[in-house]
Amino acid sequence: MSERPRISGKDAANIAFEARGRSPVRLEASGDIESANVVALGAPPKALEMGAGERKPPPRIRKPSAGNDRCLAPTPDLEAHRARLRESLGNTMSDEFVDVMLGKLVEALRPSHFDQLEEATLNAGLALVDSVAPRSELEALLAVQIVATGFSGMRFLRQSQRHMTEDYIDVYGTYAIKLLKLQNDLIHTLDRHRRGNTQTVEIRHLHFHPGAQGVVGIINPPQGEGGHQK
Repeated sequence: MSERPRISGKDAANIAFEARGRSPVRLEASGDIESANVVALGAPPKALEMGAGERKPPPRIRKPSAGNDRCLAPTPDLEAHRARLRESLGNTMSDEFVDVMLGKLVEALRPSHFDQLEEATLNAGLALVDSVAPRSELEALLAVQIVATGFSGMRFLRQSQRHMTEDYIDVYGTYAIKLLKLQNDLIHTLDRHRRGNTQTVEIRHLHFHPGAQGVVGIINPPQGEGGHQK
C-alpha cells in the first residue's frame, strides 16, 4: 500500500515561519494629490448622489504593488474610507477587526510571498464582502471565508485546465470541487444563521379525496397526566 501523502517537518516549519511574517493590513493614507480626483466612497459628488433604495458603491482601496500587502486609501480622506470599511464589515466599531479581516482577505488571495495580488482582484473581493451586507463581525468573518474559498476554488479550477490532461484535471479539479462546495456550504451557514432557529414550510396544493377530512394550521395535541400525550 502506498503511504498517505504528508508534509515534511521542514516544509511545515517553513510555512509556519512564512505565516509569521504576515500581519494585519492597516489602511494607510494615500498622500497622493492625484487621488483626490477619485470618487470618495461614502461621499459621492452631487452628480452621483444616490436615490432612495439604490446601492452604495462598495469600498475600494489602492494597492501600489501586486507583490506586497500594502494598501492605501484611494483619496486623502483616510478616515472616511476607514468608516466605509467598518460599515462594510458588519458595522463594526473596531478598527483592529477591520485591519485583521483585510489582512486575512489579502492572505487568502495572495497566499505566498511569491504570489501576485492585483488591485482589481482585491477590490473585487471587497465588493463581494460588501454585497453580503454583514450585520455583525461574525457575518463579516463568514463573508471573508466565502470570498476566500470561492477565489481559491476558481484558482484550482484554472490550474486543472492548464494542460488539459487527466492528471491535472483529476488533482486540481478535485480540489476545486471541494473548495467550491465549501463555499456553497458557507453561504447556507450564513443563511441559517440569519434565519435563526426557524423553518418556513410553504404548502402550494392540498388534495382532499371524497370522504376525507383535513385541518390546516398549527395543531398542539392535548397533554395527559405527567405531560404524556393521549
